[in-house]
Amino acid sequence: MGVSILNSKNKPALQTIAIGLFFLVALITWTLWQFHFNYMIALYDSFFHTQRIYEIRLAFQQHTLPNWVNFNTFFNTGQAVNGMYPDITLWPFVFITNFLTPIHQIIAIKSLIALATFVVSFLSLNKRFDSRNAILAATIFTLSGSVLKDLTNEMQTGTAIVMIFAFPLLFTLKDIIESKNFDLVLIIKTSLLMAIVINSHLLSAVAITMIAGIFLIVTTVIKRNYWAWINLTLAALLTIALCLPMIYRIIKISKTGLLSPFGKGTVLSDSLFTLFKTTSWSAKSTISEVAIILIVITLIGLKKDKLPKLLPWLAVELVLIIFCTNIIPWKLLAKLPIIDSFQVANWRFALFLGMIPLILVLINFSQKTTRIIFLIIATLSFILAFRNTYNFQYYHTQNLPVVSRYSTETISQNATVKLTSSGINSDKLTRTLIPDYAPNSAPLEKGSNGGSLDSQTSYLILNHLATTKKRDIKLTHTSTAHSLTLRATNVPKGKITLPVFGYRTLNYHITVNGQKTKATINPSGFITINQKKQLKHAIYRIEQQPPTSYKALLWMSTVLLIGLIGILIINF
Repeated sequence: MGVSILNSKNKPALQTIAIGLFFLVALITWTLWQFHFNYMIALYDSFFHTQRIYEIRLAFQQHTLPNWVNFNTFFNTGQAVNGMYPDITLWPFVFITNFLTPIHQIIAIKSLIALATFVVSFLSLNKRFDSRNAILAATIFTLSGSVLKDLTNEMQTGTAIVMIFAFPLLFTLKDIIESKNFDLVLIIKTSLLMAIVINSHLLSAVAITMIAGIFLIVTTVIKRNYWAWINLTLAALLTIALCLPMIYRIIKISKTGLLSPFGKGTVLSDSLFTLFKTTSWSAKSTISEVAIILIVITLIGLKKDKLPKLLPWLAVELVLIIFCTNIIPWKLLAKLPIIDSFQVANWRFALFLGMIPLILVLINFSQKTTRIIFLIIATLSFILAFRNTYNFQYYHTQNLPVVSRYSTETISQNATVKLTSSGINSDKLTRTLIPDYAPNSAPLEKGSNGGSLDSQTSYLILNHLATTKKRDIKLTHTSTAHSLTLRATNVPKGKITLPVFGYRTLNYHITVNGQKTKATINPSGFITINQKKQLKHAIYRIEQQPPTSYKALLWMSTVLLIGLIGILIINF
């Protein structure tokens, strides 16, 4: 009798563990399957993010912090990609996978992010709902929508890391917007979560703030709840303190004057019809099929007594959907700072559309009914996730070029390739020849809407050519995390312009054949050296180190982070 009762009590926990283990085994199997190819199917932004990771990887291997300028990647131009694009939350993932080959590391990071999303989503939902339903919901969330897209298709690590904390963000922001008194724990939770978002993807932080701001104003008008403003203000101050290293480097680099992002000043958006018409199971820029299914199930089985609890969540989903479409006057909002860099509205908001439908089902139905619904959809999620990755792996592999260090053919910007470890940093990948974060004096191609550097500049970068008054000179290069060494022969006297961007607000140490020399920045944004004599063999070394104050801010924010986490543990 005692054993029977014990087994009955343990049954929910055992079922929860079984589902979790099944997910873990499936993810490990997928990872090992991807490993055995020794390449990754890469397209669009995947090239951008693999090179960001590669730059961080090399820095850690050299026992140093990642640099602000990219000497090892993006055609060795010293472009400030890693300085301007938030990457601090990516560091732990790179650090713990640095023993792997470069391409296996990328695959492992994608898997670790998916696993972290699954675990964090479960833990967050488990605090509010039945554990079995919570783990099924976490399974569905991870194997659909933007999370599945980042795992199996195009990789965008910034937004992928944001989605790890999607549910904690949702619940914490709801709690702090509805807070009725001073709440230190809530303030700290909010600051930590928003710091993670800002240190991962800036525009996601802006999108989240816009949605949260609407509900803060509405709640204040209805409930006259001013404590929420106080708590949020204090959370914002803590968030700023936690993000100071990134804020500092962005301000420091931006003072140089940078090119505007691609499409700045124009925010495109789809109609409501298009948003639902272009759906798929792994949709990231539209609403996913699973979200639509869950919403329909909720509306069909809607219980009137649950309506008061459902309405706030339905309102959030509706606002997110509206912000994805042209119902919002994006042409007008595109004139505002920061929002003018949104490019496409649904890129910023649609990735969050898969969360609320899960909560609607959890609230509306009984635990047993919810479990049946989720079990069916979770099973379907495993099947469709496998179909998605299988089709992507084999459908795209037909006649695709393999990119390695031995590749000789130039890869067009919108091409899909089999990317190997030695091909991550290939000079044949024109997708990473981008104007993003280059000095604003760098010339752009006319009619490209800021998407391409002009043909002459691109030619010099692609071919690693220095320019002199007499002729172009071929360069060879070696690099470290903080330096770039260029070698040339038979260099004439006078000015030589290197295909390396210079930022006037950053400090450089430049030498020619070991002798320190002064340099200027030419009208195209390239570093230029004036040689007083002809050189048969020339070695140009450009070194750039982040300011000491940056390291001090990193230490300060780390100590603050540990302190805040400590307070949460004490108050747990």
